[in-house]
Amino acid sequence: MSTEAGLPLWDLEGFWEPIFASPGRRYELFTEAQASPKGDALLLRGEEGAQAHLVASSPRPWLVRVTIFLEKEPPWTSPMIARQVPSLPIPWQENNQGWEASAHGLKVRLASAPLALDLATAHGDQVWGWKPWERSLVGATALPLGISWDAEGRPSLFLSWGLEPNERLLGLGEQFGPLERRGRRYVLWCRDPKGALSPVTYLPIPLLLSSRGYGLFLHHPAPSVWELGEPFHHAASLMVASSYLDLWFILGSTPAQILARYTWLTGRAPLIPLWALGTWFSRCMYRDRAQVQGIVERLRDLGIPGDVIHLDPLWLEGRAQRPLDGCHFRWNQEAFGKPAEFVSWLSERGFKLCLWENPYIWQGTELFQEGWKRGYLVATKGGNPAPSLDNPEATPVDFFNRDGARWWQDQHRPYLKAGVAAFKADYGEGLPKDCITADGREGLEVHNLYPLLYQQAVFQAVKEGRGEGVIFARSGYAGCQRYPVHWTGDPPSTWEGMAASLRAGLSLSLSGLAWWSHDIGGFWNPDGLKPPPKELYIRWAQFGLLSPIARFHGIRGREPWYYGDDAVAIVRRFVRLRYRLLPYLWALAHEAKARGLPVARPLLLEFPSDKTSWRVDWEFLLGPYILVVPVMHPGGRATIYLPPGVWHHWWTGERLVGPQWREERVPLAQMPIYVRDDSILPLAPVMDYVGQRSWSPLTLQLRVTSQARFRFWTPREATVVEATRYDDLYHLALSPTRRLLRIHLVGMTAIDVNVEGAHRATITQGRRGTVITLRGSGVPIKIRAKGAPISR
Repeated sequence: MSTEAGLPLWDLEGFWEPIFASPGRRYELFTEAQASPKGDALLLRGEEGAQAHLVASSPRPWLVRVTIFLEKEPPWTSPMIARQVPSLPIPWQENNQGWEASAHGLKVRLASAPLALDLATAHGDQVWGWKPWERSLVGATALPLGISWDAEGRPSLFLSWGLEPNERLLGLGEQFGPLERRGRRYVLWCRDPKGALSPVTYLPIPLLLSSRGYGLFLHHPAPSVWELGEPFHHAASLMVASSYLDLWFILGSTPAQILARYTWLTGRAPLIPLWALGTWFSRCMYRDRAQVQGIVERLRDLGIPGDVIHLDPLWLEGRAQRPLDGCHFRWNQEAFGKPAEFVSWLSERGFKLCLWENPYIWQGTELFQEGWKRGYLVATKGGNPAPSLDNPEATPVDFFNRDGARWWQDQHRPYLKAGVAAFKADYGEGLPKDCITADGREGLEVHNLYPLLYQQAVFQAVKEGRGEGVIFARSGYAGCQRYPVHWTGDPPSTWEGMAASLRAGLSLSLSGLAWWSHDIGGFWNPDGLKPPPKELYIRWAQFGLLSPIARFHGIRGREPWYYGDDAVAIVRRFVRLRYRLLPYLWALAHEAKARGLPVARPLLLEFPSDKTSWRVDWEFLLGPYILVVPVMHPGGRATIYLPPGVWHHWWTGERLVGPQWREERVPLAQMPIYVRDDSILPLAPVMDYVGQRSWSPLTLQLRVTSQARFRFWTPREATVVEATRYDDLYHLALSPTRRLLRIHLVGMTAIDVNVEGAHRATITQGRRGTVITLRGSGVPIKIRAKGAPISR
């Protein structure tokens, strides 16, 4: 197989072959086990003499770690892990079936003949593991546990386990296909796929979620291959290109609980700045200050809210004369004037500035000479500057060198001091596999770890410079959720590209990332440099403006006036809806920080017992309450699944009962949106940018049949609202506040209302329900309302 430029699929040629059917590999099963003198480890021997060590520990009742290593035991800590949870090894005991190590009501078992691992409860019920029937008439199909060598003698460890007939698998980071992982094989190798539709992805995460109640986290940066019911339908296999395996089993009753525990271990998203929830406008590429100023003025004239302007690489001096991207941090003053003046002009109009970067320094520049002289750049084995995989004329910064990482952070500080609010940490997938990093490791082993350290450096620089942190990153690996935000790369401007962006985002939600975004309108058009079709652009904008982070971006203009007056009106309507939802999004940001839950949720996270919800990957929940169904087909065709419960149509107020399927032709000006019953939805007034005005009055929309509770945050206080309904009698309780509130009892005409703890309560009746307007007095508020449903 030949390697061609532009085909990252072939970076790891041997890894794309089936694990147990690679003609260039040699395989050896482990067949014997013997306890160490202390009994805290097992010595494994292979059928041809290979040796390895097996250690098990359980730092928490729901967390089990199993390591298999040829020589040195892997460390507990790494950049992927956010907290130290060391635990003493569990002693092994031999029995008639093999060996077992018990702790916290769980058993790690190593069966004999052949050696195979599993995890079971104290009663012997298997949670995960190899099954005896994973064999054909002539032997095992998926080999249970062993070692493999490639043609150059480099080792890889592998293991296999059984899959239940109805078991569903999720996770593994950004993937552009269906959410269901079973029936496919995956190579986790961080790389630019050149189009966001291939099996190569920018942001793989070695975390697998199972409907059986376990998460399997591979704590390892090396490339890994996951065969999940493929080629053997009843089994899964994992191979890592390394001399050790480090597996963490995370147990939980639901996928949401497993994710919460995974992010407890690997870290959760910090609270991003409130303005980052506004709309971002970008293009590949804004050419100069005059063009940007014209766009900003037109957005304000048209009443389209926005908070961030992003500049792609043309802000760098000389970039227009270079064929490929690199970075040197020299400002293009000829095109954009002085940085501080430009930032000040934007700030006066309510916009923040974000600047592009990548971690590859153009060779021959002053920054390159300085970095190479100080030893801050990655070298080849021969001691020369290593070319990045994305640009042979640029060399990656060595973030494995702490001084080098701080030096890279220093390049940001003048711009942060001038008022730049964020950096787009682009690329990061291009560390060559044959380079040597500052800590002496080869690129093959740490390639996947590189974007994590890159983003850590940039995020920390922004946070130190501004007191708040947010970046916009493309690549990543386990732990990158600590440095938000990430976007799903460069999709084509097609219906398939939009669907791939949604699935990639939901895959990230199931892999520990709370925040993700995508290029509204798609990045590039397979038909050349044409803009996306008008209908596709509008549908993508509707989807994007109810995504966790909303950014317009692509080759050519993505501002709505390029697509007609009706596009302007529809985009303005959805941008304003997003800004009304700011208090709700801000509450979800606090929840992501506290609990590790994603902002955009596949249905199964909220409805784990509903089997259909596990199959639906073309719609999602924005937080717990809002069901979003992007229109993914031309002509407005939409297949809608409403999960169990009562749902309220956002546009019409119609009350619907799930589970049910609906086939609709959706008008271009709308997108199917449903609000869950027993919900409290906080809404802000319309504004042009975050901070333009206070959230006053703050509207609380109540759709309550039995009871609901919601905690939301304003920039100055937290408020808890509890609502209970008995037939047509409402009881509401609010924590102390002095805020001006509008309590909207959706779908209800109030007859008798009693308010305690508030000033100047007024009541108005409308077509959509009753509105109680009041100002808090700093003490708890109680409301009793009796009424009747509005007849439709």
